Amino acid sequence: MKEKDLDKKAQKQALKEKIKAEKAKAKAAKKEQFKEIYAALEGDKGLTKEQRVKKARAAKVKEHKQKINVKLALKEAPIKMLKEINKIKWSGRANLGQKFSWVIIFILIFALFFYGIDTGLKHLFILMKII
Repeated sequence: MKEKDLDKKAQKQALKEKIKAEKAKAKAAKKEQFKEIYAALEGDKGLTKEQRVKKARAAKVKEHKQKINVKLALKEAPIKMLKEINKIKWSGRANLGQKFSWVIIFILIFALFFYGIDTGLKHLFILMKII
């Protein structure tokens, strides 16, 4: 049983390393593409602005967006949401109780404050014979 756990951990680690290598490769390719575009733009020092813009548009080729597999996205959504929820650092029970008590105290203090203002205005309006 421990061997299975070790195999699973090794597989996960290998998968993570593979994904990391793919990301690095994609990043390097993108960087190289920008270098090529920059080099193409660098050679037009004597051109006018319009000519440079035309040359830049001709040099940069827009990639088509990949279609999203809706079924796969719907299957992966709960898993991704669970991963994001697990990233949250939840408060402990004692800390949560303390925060709750502070909120209740705050509400009671303001309730008394507004009750006092209401009572004072009521007596003021009675003295002024508005009520």
